Amino acid sequence: MTAQIASGAPVNAQAKSSIFRRVLTNNTFWIFAIDIILIILFTAISINNTFISATNLQNLMSDSGEGLLLGIAIAFLLGAGEFDISLGANLILASVVSALLAIWLAPYGIAVVIVVSLVGAIVTGIVVGLINGLIVTRLNVNSLIATLAMLGIVTGVAYIVSGGTDVTGAPIALQDDFGVKNVLGIPLPFLVAIVAWAIACIALRYTTFGLHLLAMGSSRPAAERAGLKTNRKLVTLFMVAGALAGIAGFIDITRFAATNISGHTQDSLSAITAAVIGGTLLAGGVVSMVGLLGGVILAVILANGLVVIGVSSYYQLIVVGVILVIAVAVDQLRKSDKKVKLFAK
Repeated sequence: MTAQIASGAPVNAQAKSSIFRRVLTNNTFWIFAIDIILIILFTAISINNTFISATNLQNLMSDSGEGLLLGIAIAFLLGAGEFDISLGANLILASVVSALLAIWLAPYGIAVVIVVSLVGAIVTGIVVGLINGLIVTRLNVNSLIATLAMLGIVTGVAYIVSGGTDVTGAPIALQDDFGVKNVLGIPLPFLVAIVAWAIACIALRYTTFGLHLLAMGSSRPAAERAGLKTNRKLVTLFMVAGALAGIAGFIDITRFAATNISGHTQDSLSAITAAVIGGTLLAGGVVSMVGLLGGVILAVILANGLVVIGVSSYYQLIVVGVILVIAVAVDQLRKSDKKVKLFAK
């Protein structure tokens, strides 16, 4: 008995050490740790601790909603080994369509306005996603190039449809009943995004959708040899990403009651940054939804915190760019580490 205890002690110590090491080398742990550190830092620097005020916390959640929806979209595509940098433009076009529908349907009541303008935004996003998917799969154009082209095309269409100016005059009730509405102190748009995130987590982990997505990202030829209709699934993925961008566009118009056709230019880069720094591999095959949530929160905390402490918004662009470089560098290190482990076996 004594021998068993003596021999078991080092094993337990080794197990605890292993767990501790895994925690310290886990991307998600460090992302959330940085989030907490930044919250403490900005709270200390801000005047009268305004950063941690109830109003600003609600602003943080509201700002996170759109970023999280786009982050889910890009994480799915990256998991399958694809890109979509037209998501920001898709959001803009969806918000324009949603705003025009809301203005047109205002006499029919707020319920009709919300339902139809939401459906219009989602359909707009899906159509753009479908075109992206067909260009990638049917014309065999690299997704980075295809969506870069669509970025310009969709932005141009948004300007044409809106007449080159922001669409204003959406019913104020759209804001009151959705955009700025709180449920138990939590902004409704953020709740919508969290529900979408939870569904994405379940789909990725427990359904064939997630299994096939990661299989395509790990090895497209192997997935095709296994019988997966990869082209069809890629088109579906781009359409799902478009639908999420459409929902984000609807949320945008409900929050501000006006479009922002000159904004959202950095949204796709921010989504990619959040996904990659959260643990999703650029090369595909690995997606971390929990890490994505931490990455989105990190981006929002930085953007909001810099404003609260009086730093110009121009510096936010620099910060996003620097973080993106760091995220890609970390991604490369993870891939190198993965290869080393593979050859070691």
